[in-house]
Amino acid sequence: RRDRERFSSPRQTPRNRGPGRREIGHGALAERALRYVVPTIQEFPYSIRVVSDILESNGSSSMATVCSGTLALLDAGVPIKAPVAGIAMGLVTQGEKWEVLTDIAGLEDHLGDMDFKV
Repeated sequence: RRDRERFSSPRQTPRNRGPGRREIGHGALAERALRYVVPTIQEFPYSIRVVSDILESNGSSSMATVCSGTLALLDAGVPIKAPVAGIAMGLVTQGEKWEVLTDIAGLEDHLGDMDFKV
């Protein structure tokens, strides 16, 4: 019985209470990136909803949402003004030396000094 409790403890799996601050922030970032290429309601009088479920990531899930959102809109036949892409950049410093990394992975994001989305 104790073994089952250890693996089914509520501390092991967070409760699903809807989107958190991080998810809302990533959604807002993706929306801001795609907003300017979506046609006006006069040009395209249909509702548009883009949903991005990230199941696993070792990089920028928000930038993956921007790229996949563009592909989803194109696949759905939405006449966007131009394709949009995003990439995560990272800054790593050591003393006076510095390097900018492109398309950073999770470890580079965690150990780096700064990350920013382009």
